[in-house]
Amino acid sequence: MIRTLILAALLATPALATDGPVFMGFGSHTPVEYDLVIPKGTVLRHVYDVTAATPGKRNPGFETAARFINSHVGNGMALRDVAVAVVIHGPAIAELTKAPVYAARNNGAANASQAMVEEMLAKGVRFVVCGQAANAMGVKKADLLPGVELAISASSAHAILQAQGYTLNPF
Repeated sequence: MIRTLILAALLATPALATDGPVFMGFGSHTPVEYDLVIPKGTVLRHVYDVTAATPGKRNPGFETAARFINSHVGNGMALRDVAVAVVIHGPAIAELTKAPVYAARNNGAANASQAMVEEMLAKGVRFVVCGQAANAMGVKKADLLPGVELAISASSAHAILQAQGYTLNPF
């Protein structure tokens, strides 16, 4: 009877999130028994549009981009075949600024997303900031973390990325 209850509990428990294989400590994913097989030779180019931010917390939009990479590489795709870009406008721009700039704008607080962003940049994730929104917020190119790109606008960033074969995340 006890074995039956333990087995039933294990079967009813959702899969636990897994770290890595590319990013550890963020971008966790769960194993999936899937039917839609990614054909060999496929290169995924995907772009996320992120505007929201909560000071003191890692950006969930950035985490989602990391999860996309971790889940696909974790299921057999080569990292070189999973390209991700994140287009940022609105309050999320602050999370791509250097530590002193971020602290000055947030009562001395540390940027909870900075280490994650720097690691993602090091692994080839593109972060592209809307120049129009940055100007409206008083953020200059020199304020941005090294490796973060600045576009004329979020609209132009999306148009360029689409021309380069990136698909826009629909949610």
